[in-house]
Amino acid sequence: MHAVKVRGPNDLFIDSTAPVPTVRPGHLLIKVLSVALNPTDWKRVAIFKKEVPHTVGLDVAGRVVECGDEVGQEYKVGNRVAGLCYGIKAGDPLSGAFGEYALLKGALSLPVPDDVSDAEAATIPVGTNFVGQVEQTMIALYQTLKLPPPSPPSKPKSLGPAVLIYGGATASGMFGLQFARLSGCHVLTTCSPRNFQLVKALGAHEVFDYHDGGACAAAIRLATGDKLLYAFDCVSAGSSLQICADALTSQPDVAAYTAALPIGEGFPRKDVRAGWTSGYSGGLVFHFSLLWCPSSEGSQERENSCRDYPIFTPRIKLTCTDNPGDAAFAVDFWMATAELLRQDRLRLGPLVHERQGGLAGIAEGLAELRAGGVSAGKLVYTIE
Repeated sequence: MHAVKVRGPNDLFIDSTAPVPTVRPGHLLIKVLSVALNPTDWKRVAIFKKEVPHTVGLDVAGRVVECGDEVGQEYKVGNRVAGLCYGIKAGDPLSGAFGEYALLKGALSLPVPDDVSDAEAATIPVGTNFVGQVEQTMIALYQTLKLPPPSPPSKPKSLGPAVLIYGGATASGMFGLQFARLSGCHVLTTCSPRNFQLVKALGAHEVFDYHDGGACAAAIRLATGDKLLYAFDCVSAGSSLQICADALTSQPDVAAYTAALPIGEGFPRKDVRAGWTSGYSGGLVFHFSLLWCPSSEGSQERENSCRDYPIFTPRIKLTCTDNPGDAAFAVDFWMATAELLRQDRLRLGPLVHERQGGLAGIAEGLAELRAGGVSAGKLVYTIE
């Protein structure tokens, strides 16, 4: 089959002789129909250093062609599904979404309703996983912040707790807004003014311009009466940490902040429960290093490379392991998401930015992502 591979930092190519992955117990082999690009894709491509080329990509939608043993009876050959296929996976160079076929973990796949297109379905997995987990972790809105789960489709009598979704026009933020609204929360968010109407349509009650810095934080604190307890930061860089810190209630030891990227000791307030956890603990991949600069530790080259890629830091090295509790939560959360899709309670259309070129166009799309040219959605490619 054809697949997008990486063989060195930012060195992508299409392998026309890539083997089709072998189906394993608990997994689905799918014919890929659409894929979506995520920032983590270009970031992992930028630091790739392995002897063997690896397949790239996470977000995928396709049609089941083979079911492995131990797969639930809800999956049949011919079904359309969406899921996470962890690309550039240590020890598994064939794992990845950007190919003509992909292997998905059945328990962490979503049946795609008939009224959801392949392109829309491809935007779901990472965004939903992120919302349920924060930086691909089972902690964001429902494990760490412990918000109430999405409620039945009836209008609540009053709003629940206030939650700040920082970066509401990011793909994960767009999912976060919808889930927080479905949970009955008072939803506040930040974004650029050009996206105000979009985020309001997705569930935000109040929107603030993050460019205003300290004034933005002060306005959020005023709007919540200094009672904001929860912040979900989908940016986790630049001024976002400080704005979230200043927007959360001034009352000590009651607020919680979850980040989309490792923040180390970087959160400005010690009286706020702050952190992040790897979502790969949900059972997707285990034991790998993440967000680690390409060059040798302590060297000037390393420091320069970290400045080139702001998501990397020379002070944090991470190894992520599986967690049975997180895996169980992931299965439940994905089942709940599938039900919300069936009920037509999630809006996917605004997230789709369709691009041409199929697999051959992905390198250009990743370059566009890397240059910061994509907002308010995901680049999606149809795979013939």
